[in-house]
Amino acid sequence: MSSPGPSASVMTLGRRIRGRRRHLGLTLAVTSERSGLSVPYLSQVERDQANPTVTALGAIAHALGVNLNYFLPAGAHAATVRRATDTDEVRLHELGYRVDRLAPGGPDAQLEPLLVRIPPGYAGAPSTHLGEEFLYVVSGRLRVTVSGDTSDLGPGDSVHHASTVPHAWANPWAEDTVLVWVGTPRLFT
Repeated sequence: MSSPGPSASVMTLGRRIRGRRRHLGLTLAVTSERSGLSVPYLSQVERDQANPTVTALGAIAHALGVNLNYFLPAGAHAATVRRATDTDEVRLHELGYRVDRLAPGGPDAQLEPLLVRIPPGYAGAPSTHLGEEFLYVVSGRLRVTVSGDTSDLGPGDSVHHASTVPHAWANPWAEDTVLVWVGTPRLFT
């Protein structure tokens, strides 16, 4: 027996994307040109037949003039309390590390606080995006490169920088690195 599909009242990611595109009066071809993603891929995403990576979703959001939060279901939170026993892992298959949200996002929240666990041997490619970032190393060590300058950080060390400059993380050591990352704009609700 096959499982039932999403009910008509559920707003899937694909439906949110299609709705925004149609609201703007854009064709798939124009959205493809703006996002750098192919028309067939965008069509699959809109029909919930493909699950976009955070990079692809970011390109779609940019093409449609919104941030990533626009496409994710809004969750109303009465308080911003998060207990140590609560887990809220963000699973994105292209990330080479584990990310847990440290605070629920509200409609007016600007900061994105995350707990990041980076395994030994991880080395990320340099990236740039809007906003700014603050990193605080809780345990282990982290190699941070910002605008070509590399620093090795240990427990208690931190770095704060504009996200618009090329930046990358690496953990070339044998133990996990745990850090608190706080950035703007918010990537997740």
